[in-house]
Amino acid sequence: MLFARLRPLSALVNRLAHAYDGRMQAAFGIRLAFIIAIAAAGCLPAEAQAPGVPLCTQAGQESQYKARLLNAAKDVYTKGAALKMDQVRKQLTRASCQLVLPATSTTRLSARQICVAARRSHLRVGWSYLCNKCGNWHLSLSGGYALTASGAVVTCFHVVTPGQGMREGCLVAVDDEETVLPVIEVLAANHDTDACIVRVPGGRLRPLPLNTNVYPGDAAYCYSDPAQHRDYFSSGIVNRFYQLSVPRPTGARSSSGGTLTRLNVSTDWAPGSSGSAVLDDCGNAIGHVLSISSVRDETAPKGQGSQADKPAAMVFHEAVSARDVLQLTRQRK
Repeated sequence: MLFARLRPLSALVNRLAHAYDGRMQAAFGIRLAFIIAIAAAGCLPAEAQAPGVPLCTQAGQESQYKARLLNAAKDVYTKGAALKMDQVRKQLTRASCQLVLPATSTTRLSARQICVAARRSHLRVGWSYLCNKCGNWHLSLSGGYALTASGAVVTCFHVVTPGQGMREGCLVAVDDEETVLPVIEVLAANHDTDACIVRVPGGRLRPLPLNTNVYPGDAAYCYSDPAQHRDYFSSGIVNRFYQLSVPRPTGARSSSGGTLTRLNVSTDWAPGSSGSAVLDDCGNAIGHVLSISSVRDETAPKGQGSQADKPAAMVFHEAVSARDVLQLTRQRK
């Protein structure tokens, strides 16, 4: 189709070329090649995007998009279906739940297929709340992913925990079709592992299977909304697994067993991605986004700035493992 669009321009080039002698044709040909390249570039954007690819809003439309979601979230709060702050605090003590999980997939997918699977399972989870400081309503959303078609959704414990600046509010989720849904229950949660399973009814959820059979070097993908850059898909590899010891007061018990399994991956994310699924090359969730941190270059020349002014020598992306999500579930046979 591109060449069909350029055919009239090519005919014009041929007619003009005959009007010049040999010396002029060489210089003229260079100019025309440049013109054709620009024309070709102008034709490409219409065909560069495949059908079904989500389009992010422009800067001028973003405020309208946020206002629409905020109004819908306030409506969810008014109807009283979603969990309020006190209810969430009480239910975050639930240690486990009973779920039927989809079987782990062993069929390898293309990167495009993984992106589609991640997008369809992805939800934005967070709080619609009245601010203590400004007295206005806000919408603070991070990530999550469907674990079952019946409405079990995984996210981070810290995403679900009410913030100190909230006067009142409720938990909500936004699905792939940008429908604001109420979060009606915390099914299971663990502060130490930073994993939480909530129930979100009414959405067309497409669950991701969990996979704990992962090795460093395996592919790792993530679909999330980093720093308000929505619908961002990135790829990398699993860098390593490591365990952290959990400080435990004398006589206290922890459902995590005293150790946490974490993943480092090279996949990109940023604040706002927390709770979003990290997927393998079969479309299984191998964990979810937890945090991002950097190590500063200590060899950089000392200047007037602080430690934070030194360049980052390396950025670490930390994820909660699927193993710790599984510990929150008791699968029915």
